Amino acid sequence: MNAISRVAERTKRLLAPREKFLVLEITPDGTNALFLGVDEDRGLVFEKTIPKADLARLLRSPLQRISQKSWEGEYFFKSHRKIIVSADPSLATTMPIPLELSRERARWKEEITLDELENLIAQAMAKIFTQCRSEAAKRLGIDDIHAIMVGAKAEQFRVDGHAVMNPIGFTGKKATFLLELTFTSRDLFENLKQYFNSPDEFFFVESPQAFLLALSRVRRLPLGVLAPNGDRGTSLFIFQNVDGGHPVLYREAVGWSFDQIFRSIEDAFGVTRRTAKDLYHAYRNGELSETAARHFRKTLQPALDALLADVEKAKVAGPVYFDTPYPIPFDAPHRHKGATFDVLPVGELLAELGLKADPGISDDAMRASFRRLAPFLESYFAKDTSEINQKLRRRLHWLS
Repeated sequence: MNAISRVAERTKRLLAPREKFLVLEITPDGTNALFLGVDEDRGLVFEKTIPKADLARLLRSPLQRISQKSWEGEYFFKSHRKIIVSADPSLATTMPIPLELSRERARWKEEITLDELENLIAQAMAKIFTQCRSEAAKRLGIDDIHAIMVGAKAEQFRVDGHAVMNPIGFTGKKATFLLELTFTSRDLFENLKQYFNSPDEFFFVESPQAFLLALSRVRRLPLGVLAPNGDRGTSLFIFQNVDGGHPVLYREAVGWSFDQIFRSIEDAFGVTRRTAKDLYHAYRNGELSETAARHFRKTLQPALDALLADVEKAKVAGPVYFDTPYPIPFDAPHRHKGATFDVLPVGELLAELGLKADPGISDDAMRASFRRLAPFLESYFAKDTSEINQKLRRRLHWLS
């Protein structure tokens, strides 16, 4: 296909009818926005990206303000573009809490009703809320009063030990399930308050959770993700099953960072940080001569050894991925002590979900965009229509 044909095909896709989404990646350093569409053939269309967008200005466009206005509780019309927000783990955190709800003896032979289940969950949440909010505030580095609960979801139900999709209508002595509570900071909540309370479709998720949930659709647990934080080190997220079969997201900090790679190049070749990054990309893309590549490997080896030592110390097992725009520092797959470093399987994931990649976006660019693509995938396919979770969403102001 020549250049003119490619432009014509992309223009045709941009103008075709499709579902529309705005994916916001909110980080401590700013907000990155992706305007995304899905056409009639379930093909992705990357319409536009805005790095370091002004969040307040972006969310308060004239059209968006009108869509939020109401008259006696009725909204004039729904926004035509679904809002999806992925928040950095320093700004939002999700806690899974296994719960066991015992029913009154007199009800054991009666079917569980929605009202009974809702009341049991409300009672349980009232008991655990203070402790959960305190833990969330500790993770986010804020005072307890500024940790706001913005999400609650119940899943993995069992009645008297038997797995069920929905406990309503079953008889039994007790119901067990996993309750996921999501908290964010008051500052971020205030920016997004109109969406949390809006009838429009809105999806909010902690970024590493979306990242790992998407990967778990095509890879077995445990899964690991390394998310470098500049010179602040690296966050390690591990998604694995625990006793009882509940997958849980663990997090810890490791000392290694990508900056160690770039500093090695700067020191060895006397170049600026920007040039060091360009040289690293050229090396990983196979653009250097064999002699230069061999010298580069020796230069980077101490930084790579430090990474492997940190991963080994954390006892990471299974596939490990990098949440970074840089090429991974190994020829994939690279195995070390039970961990396997690999490139993100974006193409495989899209195929599994029946989606087509945007032909105008390279594979490397798709992987670099995965932090924004993952929350879209979870929002698009993990639509929760259960009655109890709809009740939970409407009553999040119970305790906040």
